[in-house]
Amino acid sequence: MTERKAPPGILCAIVTPLHDDESPDLKALSDLVDFVIEGGVHGIFLLGTTGEGPLLEVHERKTVAESIVAHVAGRRPVVVHCGAPDTRTAADLARHAEAIGADAVAAVVPYFFTYGTLELERHFRTIAEAAPGVGHYVYENPDRTGYAAGVPLVIRLVNEIANIRGVKDTGDSIGKVTQYLSAAGTRPEVYTGNNLTIHAALVMGAAGGVSALANVVPELVTEIYDAFQEQDIDRALDRQLLLARMATATSGLPYVAVLKHLLSRRGLPSGATRSPQRLLQPEEAAVLNGRLDALDELHAWLSPT
Repeated sequence: MTERKAPPGILCAIVTPLHDDESPDLKALSDLVDFVIEGGVHGIFLLGTTGEGPLLEVHERKTVAESIVAHVAGRRPVVVHCGAPDTRTAADLARHAEAIGADAVAAVVPYFFTYGTLELERHFRTIAEAAPGVGHYVYENPDRTGYAAGVPLVIRLVNEIANIRGVKDTGDSIGKVTQYLSAAGTRPEVYTGNNLTIHAALVMGAAGGVSALANVVPELVTEIYDAFQEQDIDRALDRQLLLARMATATSGLPYVAVLKHLLSRRGLPSGATRSPQRLLQPEEAAVLNGRLDALDELHAWLSPT
């Protein structure tokens, strides 16, 4: 089994800053990566939903991955999302990620069409075979893809394919996390992709979390994990509840646009979005700012850097 894999802890689902022409801003992305590393994150999750990876062209995804793996230079493990609507593209991106020195890859279920167990098993097996030297993670995000691979298939893949190590699950059910971890056979490495469930997932034995809000408040998110590891349960829970208040304040607004607004609010690089996504309208930004400003306990965490 390969030793190159995702680390335990908090992985930042890194935003991809874009120029006004919507091309990746590699300098701004590098600066943001430096910020979250300094903020204590345990790894970088690159080109996922938060990073607008599925909207970028294949050559752009490869360029971003090459640039950031080289920039990180081993300071933290880097997981590259290689999910695509078709198996050949996903396998090609995984092969590329392994070649440039990424530590692991993740792949969301192939989207647009809905597939059954037979097709999904073949899909993930092919991706794993394309990059045998890195750890692989099934990426479950049914709100975005419209369906899920499901716990039984994830468990079978982990038990049958040596370099499929686990799952990143962005659902909102701690019960599903428990199902992964209680299944017979090899225990998968489970990462919650939901900012609301990091503490609860850790209690159940999850490896960690992949957090979008770690772009904005990396110290807050990582403190949940670090305090839990130090058995300071009160502090871990306090930080989780604070993060939950922040996450709740962002509800009902465009997801990536919210993150880019919050980064700008902190004086951090954010940039444009890839069409058809958009930035917040002024009235939306005012609503979000009002919600956050009403949470006195967040002021210290959201002050400009």
